[in-house]
Amino acid sequence: MHGYTSDSFFRGSGVYFAFGALAIVVASALRTLVAIPQLAGLLDTVTLSAFTIYGVLIFFYEYWGWRWLSTIKNLNGTWVGSISTHHGGTCIPCVMRLRQTWTRMAIELETKQSRSRTTMAALYDEQPGDVGLKYEYVSEPRSRAEQSMQIHRGICTLEITINSKEEYLSGDYFTGRGRETHGEITLHRISRELLGFDTALKKEKQ
Repeated sequence: MHGYTSDSFFRGSGVYFAFGALAIVVASALRTLVAIPQLAGLLDTVTLSAFTIYGVLIFFYEYWGWRWLSTIKNLNGTWVGSISTHHGGTCIPCVMRLRQTWTRMAIELETKQSRSRTTMAALYDEQPGDVGLKYEYVSEPRSRAEQSMQIHRGICTLEITINSKEEYLSGDYFTGRGRETHGEITLHRISRELLGFDTALKKEKQ
């Protein structure tokens, strides 16, 4: 997984400051409890360190806490849809697996011809007219792909639609030297789990 940028308030320095202040408060409270003879033997002195408590808080927030305590969109899971290329007018099914934590992300997109993985990503929530997921990727052809398929880089810009009824990613992609095509991608989330290519397509048809 690689880092990703975000304009969300919950990715700013204020979050680190808040956790630091909370760690100090908790450490002070634990020291007070140690002064009580009945509890002194139950508390390890290591747990009294504000630095240790800060590390635990950040670790929890990195992998789980941000999903409930922030407004950052949780895109984890398997997304299924299609890629429509403007070069030849073809439309092919695709499966995207997206892994995300508070500060890191990895996106894999598969078709029958190729696999791609991200090298960088950005998640914009608060930019008027520019809200969504943007990423750069490297695509590699499968061993049985057509001879015209080549390793190439590309950029994808997706609008995010997540509410009680819909979970969609849709937008445009552009490929660089070695491919030089562009088109549209439409995806919807079918599972919060990471599913294989064939499994995801079967689940989509059910």
